Amino acid sequence: MKSFKPSLAQAIALHILIVFLFSFSFLTETDDAPMAPPADIIEATVLDGAEIDAEAERLKQNEANKQQAEKQHQEQLENARKTEEQLLQQAKKQRVLEEQKIQEAAEKRKQEALEEKKLQEQLVAKRKEEEKKSEEAKERQALEQKKAKEVAEKQKQAELDKQKEVAEKQKQAELDKQKEVAEKQKQAELEKQKELTEKQKEAEKQKQLEKQKQQEVEREAKLKEQKLAEAAREKQQQEAEIKKLEQEKKLQEQKALEQQKKLQEQKSEEAKRQEQARQAEAKAKAEKERQLADEKAKAEKEKQAALNAEKAKQAAEAEVRAKAEKDKQLAAEKAEKERQAKIAAEKAEKERMAAEAEAKAKAEKERQAKLAAEKAEKAEKERLAAEAAAKAKAEQERQAAIAAAEKAEKERQAAETAAAAAAKAASDKQAVDSAKQMIARKVEGAWTRPINATQGLRCTIQVKLLASGDVMDAVVIGSSGDPIFDRSAENAVRKASPLPVPQDRNLFNQEFRVFTFVFKPE
Repeated sequence: MKSFKPSLAQAIALHILIVFLFSFSFLTETDDAPMAPPADIIEATVLDGAEIDAEAERLKQNEANKQQAEKQHQEQLENARKTEEQLLQQAKKQRVLEEQKIQEAAEKRKQEALEEKKLQEQLVAKRKEEEKKSEEAKERQALEQKKAKEVAEKQKQAELDKQKEVAEKQKQAELDKQKEVAEKQKQAELEKQKELTEKQKEAEKQKQLEKQKQQEVEREAKLKEQKLAEAAREKQQQEAEIKKLEQEKKLQEQKALEQQKKLQEQKSEEAKRQEQARQAEAKAKAEKERQLADEKAKAEKEKQAALNAEKAKQAAEAEVRAKAEKDKQLAAEKAEKERQAKIAAEKAEKERMAAEAEAKAKAEKERQAKLAAEKAEKAEKERLAAEAAAKAKAEQERQAAIAAAEKAEKERQAAETAAAAAAKAASDKQAVDSAKQMIARKVEGAWTRPINATQGLRCTIQVKLLASGDVMDAVVIGSSGDPIFDRSAENAVRKASPLPVPQDRNLFNQEFRVFTFVFKPE
């Protein structure tokens, strides 16, 4: 419709010009004709063709100016739309970069979790290997102790056999000596009897023989008594030795049973501890998987919220643009209607009074142009304000989404830090308990029980270590009441050097540089 405005104005102007020219030619023709009856006087206003052309040209120029302004306005709208599209593209790129950063952070956290799990598995494997080595060393030590006991028992039995043989030899030597003394006495008496008379010798000999017989009987009785007493003593010693061997055997069996019971308890405790560690690891793994699922759901929710905000923003912008286009179209239609009404009014006014109509038309055009410009300017200001408000709202929502994402990330990092600290504390506690148990087992393995030590003794020992586990000093600070037991405990700690300590230097400095433990052998 806009393209027909200049031609319509020109057609109207040409029609008006033709009407006036036709009227003018008719009047001139009537003047040259014979006199006719007087006609009614018609008042008319004569318009100049140049003025009409000027007016048409002015209208055409106004229309061209209006088209130029409209074109500039369209270009401004197009530039604003392109700027908005560029901002939207930048926002999309920024959002894509943020999503990539979030994904990279999630991958990094996943990799760190895998590395931490691998490290935990390595520590568990290392601890199991150390425990296995400790068990093997303990078994070797038990075998060595058993062999040493067997050797000691053999040596003791050999010494007993040797002592018995020596005693028998001594007894035989004493008997031989007694027999020799008796023979010498007998020879002396015989020589003495030879010096006496035959009779006396005979009587003396008879008497002596009786005496000798009596002495022989007494000696034999005495020897028999000695033999019986020796046999009884030997039997008593053998019974005592047998009883002692039985007691030692019972003690050994009891100790073996106690050691076996202790090993079973240790194995049970180890199995229980491994089960607890496995359950703790499974629980930590489930908790970590749940946290990852929560984080993923939260990130997906935030992403969906951002997409919804973006869609709402685009819909609002489309609605604002549509409203602006509609307002513009209504304003153009209204301006066109006003212009048509103005043209009709001008046409009617020109039929009545050309000069006044021209002046009024000019004033009216200027006023209408001013009103239209003001309306267009107001509409443009409203559109720009609406666009600015929409942009500000979208920017505020984007900033809010970024702030929410940053807050969520900080909370997640804080939760991860707290979980890592708790896991490290639990791991450190487990490592400390395990190291103390291994230290106690190694010290007990290196301990030699004193002969007169009673069951149930215990003492508290303060130990100073180097980072390698070598013992610098071991002092009993809580005595058992038995000095020999206390010294044997100190010697056992020094003998067990180096002690098994954690590889973590900070944990060693905190817990094992100087520490105390209760030595209570079973």
